[in-house]
Amino acid sequence: MKAAFAVFCGSTLCGVLPLDDSIRARNTSFAFSSANTCVLSLRGVAEGGSFPSPGDSDYAAGMSDQKIVKWAAIHGRWRFEGAEAKYEGPQPPQVGQLVNRPFGICLSDVRFSEGEARTIVRLPAQIGPSAIASHIDPETSAYLMFGFRALTEEYTLAGLAGFQSAYTISRFGPNLAWNAVAVAGSKENLIPEREYEIAVRVRGQRLILIVDGIRVLEHVLEVPIEYAQLGLVGWGEGEVVFRNTSVTQEPGKVFVVMQFSPPYDELYKDVIQPLSEKSGLQAYHAGEVFGPGVILDDIVRGIEEAKIVIAEITAPNENVFYELGYAHALKKPTILLADRTKKLPFDISGYRCLFYENSIGGKRKVEEALDKHLKAILHE
Repeated sequence: MKAAFAVFCGSTLCGVLPLDDSIRARNTSFAFSSANTCVLSLRGVAEGGSFPSPGDSDYAAGMSDQKIVKWAAIHGRWRFEGAEAKYEGPQPPQVGQLVNRPFGICLSDVRFSEGEARTIVRLPAQIGPSAIASHIDPETSAYLMFGFRALTEEYTLAGLAGFQSAYTISRFGPNLAWNAVAVAGSKENLIPEREYEIAVRVRGQRLILIVDGIRVLEHVLEVPIEYAQLGLVGWGEGEVVFRNTSVTQEPGKVFVVMQFSPPYDELYKDVIQPLSEKSGLQAYHAGEVFGPGVILDDIVRGIEEAKIVIAEITAPNENVFYELGYAHALKKPTILLADRTKKLPFDISGYRCLFYENSIGGKRKVEEALDKHLKAILHE
């Protein structure tokens, strides 16, 4: 395999620079982004092969931001002016209100589940006779919100100053409570009235929180994030200012669990890959991940970061069932494929499976069925 620099101008591949074979990179992109500059992505490219496609994470480095300027206040008191969304405090208690806490939620007009969301946050200083001017208000926090459907349904938050910590990833659950799932740093280290740049990278169930360009938290959620409107959450009595909120959308990934041998290779190349691309997804399997390291780690990460898992379970392969079990443990949307002559093991016989025939007519039928299943998952 020969390596090369893929040069992007904005989102367009505008050139390729050869790179000596002795220099290798694994799943790494070097993005030098500023006004009127190109983005260079370092990746291995096979001779005669293709360069980064819209499904590749490297390609996303060259995709443009989608700036968010439309907001709707769902809870709490908000004011919106241009690129700024300002949480001004909680709303008065209402009769029959299930969640009566000092917080506010606003929703954007952008639906999001994969990629990177960014905003700039300013937190207020303490107020009152015993306040310490150099400390932020102890009850204040600020978050980007993912997967919101309703005030009483589950969603995910990532941001600053929650749970007396500097950096927080949390979940609002069916018990009508916010629960921290990952925290780091002391809240006392945050500086009031200073602007912090927050970015949250979402790939499947893996969330990475980046503050001022530094990765501070990484966590794999127990359940997938819903494809829903992106939002902001302010907490406390003080004023929290968000500005320049934007997203970079990435196509989701399909991780394929299968035995690497004929005829399954043909099923993967002729059916699974083309149909995934048709649905705006990128399909790949562990055999296509190159570089040093333990292959099991690549498999686990592939499942965690996938939007959908497709498992071909015809062959009695222990590795395939191990990977399938982990996907089910993560509640990952999973599609099972098997040859029609296959009798399923008892412990998965209750799962819906697409049976196919290894023939021309069978190929057409499995294509139609798989296409419908992918669309159903993506539109849930």
